[in-house]
Amino acid sequence: MPLSYCIPSATLVCPPQPFGLASTMGRYSTKRYVALSWAEATRLAGLDQTPLTAIRYSAAAVLIHRTEWWAWWSDELLTTAIGLPESCNPQGLSHAAVELITDVWASDSPQPDCRWSLLAQVQHVLLVEPLSQQCTDNLTTWERLLVELSNGQQRPLYRVWVRLGDQYLCQISTELPELLS
Repeated sequence: MPLSYCIPSATLVCPPQPFGLASTMGRYSTKRYVALSWAEATRLAGLDQTPLTAIRYSAAAVLIHRTEWWAWWSDELLTTAIGLPESCNPQGLSHAAVELITDVWASDSPQPDCRWSLLAQVQHVLLVEPLSQQCTDNLTTWERLLVELSNGQQRPLYRVWVRLGDQYLCQISTELPELLS
């Protein structure tokens, strides 16, 4: 769903709902943050220097899952959780999906090759299989994951961990890397 420019509105509160999901919401987005109210969006815009006219609003966005650091929305957008009220804490993703998303989010990697939306569909990790390493640096680890998605389908994913001093990269893809095939 495309984002539109914001129209100031009343503060939206995350009401308690069955399964921790809000029935209506909306999301304001600045350059770096998200908010549930116009007032909070303007405060955050001051922090990241987003002009008020550049704050975007998505009326249909519903918060599905929130961790301390990131939030997953109904329009398949993964954002920072900074700026969201702590009382708004839906837990709509599986434990396996949360772990996989956090693996990539917490690393110095960009979004996963397989896309955030695929990771959000993971219900269970059924198998983690180390793959033969063709890297001689011992700082790179490849794994084949067999996952079950929310529709019951099983599919392989490939995860690589790369250590870079005190930092690391984690990437997840649907294709076996060429260097391992």
